Amino acid sequence: MSDIVVPAPARPAGSPLAGVKHVIAVGSGKGGVGKSTTAVNLAAALSKLGAKVGLMDADIYGPSAAKLLGTVERPMQDENGRIVAPMAHGIKVISMALLGTDAPVVWRGPMASKAVSQFLGEVDWGDLDYLIVDLPPGTGDIQITLAQSARLSGAVVVMTPQALAGDIAKRGLKMFQQVRIPVIGLVENMSEYVCPQCNHVDHIFRSGGAADVSKETGLPVLGSVPIDPKLVEEGDTGLPVVFSRPDSEVAKRFFSIARNMVAELSSLLSGARVQKPVVTEMTPNAQAKAFKVAWSDGKTSLVSFRELRYLCPCAACVDENTGRRTITREQVREDIAAERVQTVGNYAISVNWSDGHSTGLYAYDYLRRLLVKEG
Repeated sequence: MSDIVVPAPARPAGSPLAGVKHVIAVGSGKGGVGKSTTAVNLAAALSKLGAKVGLMDADIYGPSAAKLLGTVERPMQDENGRIVAPMAHGIKVISMALLGTDAPVVWRGPMASKAVSQFLGEVDWGDLDYLIVDLPPGTGDIQITLAQSARLSGAVVVMTPQALAGDIAKRGLKMFQQVRIPVIGLVENMSEYVCPQCNHVDHIFRSGGAADVSKETGLPVLGSVPIDPKLVEEGDTGLPVVFSRPDSEVAKRFFSIARNMVAELSSLLSGARVQKPVVTEMTPNAQAKAFKVAWSDGKTSLVSFRELRYLCPCAACVDENTGRRTITREQVREDIAAERVQTVGNYAISVNWSDGHSTGLYAYDYLRRLLVKEG
């Protein structure tokens, strides 16, 4: 197996993504940082290095991946009704921009999330080593839909060097952490400008922003990308720089970022990079009226149904403005029972209670703080 391909646990048979080893999200806390350019060239670099790659443009409101790859080919349907993604430069690609309309997408969040779910579940992605997902900027419904619908191997966060961009990037990092998506690393775009005549380096947007975020969060910097006017021109003509100028400095940076991402992903999956513990099993015991919770680090917890129902974190049980609990323990029946327990993405547990309540999501971090005494 190529050293650019990281082995992955098999997905469930029959899953729409059964043949996809890794789904990698590329996101940013704000727009205008070169996220889509990074996602496209990361996909192109992985493909050029020998991996089988797909690119899903999840930026429903501002799709640009198809243009950056230079394709206008409409998706087709096979005999089974599955969507066949067009190929561009050897990369399977799906985007709202390929669906045949130039009209702006004016959708509420749930509709956009449904489109992303269709891209994940109805496209025949086949066998891929990596499915790169170009996220919209920010921390909204689409990001949450992905966390719940796809087993993401990790995320790459793109930022620029300014201090403000660093603050915004950290909000994006927190969003990924809250939904239990491991952040593989940071990419600093527009890191410097190198004069083509004299090779003088000018840090137009300051320098060291990603390094500062890395120092604060402990996350690695996968690489930096300099300002290159030709990169913009190539994006407009649909030719990623790793194909058009593979020996250029900016292309070499993208190849390096791809290799570093693969190395960090391998480190994450092998356990060399320590992740926060996750719930591996949550077993209800009707006789004891309690849950036994098993964690990935070997620790176990016990919590009664009544206590966990009382500690529900949803907006119906906790005032969103004050943070005060709006129910009392006395209001929770002693014979409360858990009728259904299911995992949500890789970050939370959902419980349907016998009193009809089911809107609370118990994030792993929240359960850990409640149930495990560290140290």
